[in-house]
Amino acid sequence: MPWSFRQLLAPLSALLLILSACGDDPECGNGVVEPGEQCDDGNTSDGDTCPANCQPAPVTDGGGPVCGNGRVEGTERCDDGNRTPGDGCENDCTSTPEQQTDSGVTDAGNETDAGADAGNDGDAGVEADAGSDTDAGTVTDAGTDSDAGTVTDAGTGTDSDAGTVTDAGTGSDSDAGTVTDAGTVTDAGSDTDAGTVTDAGTVTDAGTVTDAGTVTDAGSDTDAGSDTDAGTVTDAGTDIDAGSDTDAGSAPDAGTVTDAGSDTDAGSGTDAGTDIDAGPGPDAGTGGTDAGTGTDAGTGTDAGTGTDAGTGTDAGTGGTDAGTGGTDAGTDAGTGIDAGTTQVAMADFGPTGNFARSGYTGRTFPDALRVTLKEPATTDVWVEMASSSQAVVVEGGNLVRVPAGDTSALVIVSADLAADPGVSKAVLTATLGNDSREATVRVIAVDQPVSLSVLTPEAAVVAGGKTHTFTVTLDVPPAVDTDVQLSVQPASLGTTDAKVTVRANTLSAKFDFTAGNEAGQGQLIATLGTQTAVSNVQVTSTGANHVVISELAARGPATGTAGDNDEFVELYNPTATTVDISGWRIQYRSATGAAYNTGFALPAGSSIAPRGYFLVGSGSYAPGTTGAARDANWGTTLTLGAAGGHVRIGPGSLGTTADDAATVDKLGWGTAVGAEGSAFQSTPATTGSFERKANASSTAASMETGSDALKGNGQDTDNNASDFVLRTTRQPQGKASGTEP
Repeated sequence: MPWSFRQLLAPLSALLLILSACGDDPECGNGVVEPGEQCDDGNTSDGDTCPANCQPAPVTDGGGPVCGNGRVEGTERCDDGNRTPGDGCENDCTSTPEQQTDSGVTDAGNETDAGADAGNDGDAGVEADAGSDTDAGTVTDAGTDSDAGTVTDAGTGTDSDAGTVTDAGTGSDSDAGTVTDAGTVTDAGSDTDAGTVTDAGTVTDAGTVTDAGTVTDAGSDTDAGSDTDAGTVTDAGTDIDAGSDTDAGSAPDAGTVTDAGSDTDAGSGTDAGTDIDAGPGPDAGTGGTDAGTGTDAGTGTDAGTGTDAGTGTDAGTGGTDAGTGGTDAGTDAGTGIDAGTTQVAMADFGPTGNFARSGYTGRTFPDALRVTLKEPATTDVWVEMASSSQAVVVEGGNLVRVPAGDTSALVIVSADLAADPGVSKAVLTATLGNDSREATVRVIAVDQPVSLSVLTPEAAVVAGGKTHTFTVTLDVPPAVDTDVQLSVQPASLGTTDAKVTVRANTLSAKFDFTAGNEAGQGQLIATLGTQTAVSNVQVTSTGANHVVISELAARGPATGTAGDNDEFVELYNPTATTVDISGWRIQYRSATGAAYNTGFALPAGSSIAPRGYFLVGSGSYAPGTTGAARDANWGTTLTLGAAGGHVRIGPGSLGTTADDAATVDKLGWGTAVGAEGSAFQSTPATTGSFERKANASSTAASMETGSDALKGNGQDTDNNASDFVLRTTRQPQGKASGTEP
């Protein structure tokens, strides 16, 4: 009988109710491992890799340990109650290997230290155990991050089980071991503790709060390491340590027994130093070939670069430069045990205000810029240089070397106006230790035009016949030798060269002006193109302003005693007023004598009119046909030496010492040793005499019969050799002779 719709509705409803009630159960055989299933191979057949109930059967071994029963038995390393791989305990009850990076360069550890490979941060186990950051097991213990049991304390290897053989626990959150297990609900201790203070396993697994090892596990008897310890009996280390006995190394360095530095050396980076080298603190070199050598590896924060290690906080600047910190002079610290300890100081940096020509490299001009030390350098000294503008830079990498044994060094610069447009001057700074000094350098163009700046001195007073030096200065040094024209107005004022040349790369040139014999005023003029510079010059008379010895004869023309004693001394008053010479003394001293005699005192009433004469003679004086009568007679008080001697005049207070300050005038001749200036070494013929010049240009001929014969005798430069001439015929004059000029 055919089914009706109503007849089908009832059984379909019942089926839907059944399916909805069972919808959360896993479906074994659908190829998907669902909650509650241990495997699902897509069928419900027995005898293959997954049984029909999707629950792998326990593995048995003839009464031996059963993997998957939740108990660590026999040779099992773990048993988490299932045979699911990759969950910390594999399906053969061995620990899931840790997948961590081993950064030990050559292998950090050995057979007795950290297994075949324990060179990275998280690996410090042994051959059969790589452990993890929180595992300190040994060959006989695998454990996991949360398990630190021993052979007799297996636990389940999961976070929720920390039992022992005598307290297996169930591995579930609701089971925290038995009375002998003091774990917590989900763990028997924390990451760093497999158990609590009172218990961390069984009697043979004691540990402490931060220790989960045993005698044979996690370090030595007294060392159970810490949460980050994975060493062996001889090595406790830390989380990032897999080095040797006393060596901790660093994160990227695992090393071996002989690597990762030596007993006291850790090194860093790619450098582990040598037995005696690695430096303290953060200093271990910078790789390459530098990490210090021998006994030198820098200190403090100094690693140095290149071949320079330095000391203290002086790290140098590369090459052979040791820097400028503190009071260090920046000596070479790059070899042996020398770390730049020589103390030197800078004395000067200059001169300032020099020039450099754009496009050229060399020393500054007109003066060379130089850095100078206070004392010779015992080793090479490096002085740091800086410039305020790229228009001027110091050659040599802004470093100037003062060689050992020297006290100074030239500063070589390069100039370029295009490097800093609009800037024509730079300030250079020299620094040595804490001492910095500045000097300016002006940059000029290759064809910079020059101008006449000044003629100095701008005013001068020059005595007649004397020479005075003047200087012409330009505004900038010329690129080539430059001539400046010279002239004197009026021409009678004196003489000078027609031109003076300012040499290339210099600022100035000097020349001499010689004053004429006549007093007067005028100008000295320098000309460059259309530009002129002027100096006002006054020429003064060279005449004396006091009574002078104007003519002297030490003997006369006669023969014998009469001629030998025919002597006179003529006095002249070049001033404009009468001079009273009453009581004045005329004294004589032999050519080599030590003192003068007391001399002859002029009689009372003696005086000399302005530009007049006064004649004093011996008792044997003979005026002859050309001589004047004497005004005073010294008799035999004075005897003059014809070959040499000295005569002086002065007031009545004049003493006898050779250097008496009361001396008014003096003449030394022949072999005299104490003349005024230099002695007049020649001596006249018996008919002649010594005569004072009228002016600087006077000659024997002009004084005797020439243009100066009646111009008086006022020339006085305090030098007998240049103030006197020799007359061939004597001409003594006295009060009665009149005045000159």
